[in-house]
Amino acid sequence: MMLSNAKLEKLNIAIGKCFARAHLSNEDIACILDCTADEMSANMGLTMDQISLVNRHCQVECQRHWAQSYMTGCVDDRIKHTSPYAKYSYRGYRT
Repeated sequence: MMLSNAKLEKLNIAIGKCFARAHLSNEDIACILDCTADEMSANMGLTMDQISLVNRHCQVECQRHWAQSYMTGCVDDRIKHTSPYAKYSYRGYRT
């Protein structure tokens, strides 16, 4: 399945940030998580090792965002705070 040019460019930038180990924005994380490994392989030409590296960096950044929001939030928010990665646990990500 081919992605639109706008989505392909956003995905390209997000993957470049992953390879550079740069901080990802929430938009970058959502862009990466919306693509499957087959789409990344077909559209971007990535190998499975590269896709694994991108997914691992994305997971670390998502956990960083979650921990940062946990530390800066109020006490009531901390009680009901759940990981945003929880909805992607079917892919094997830790929550």
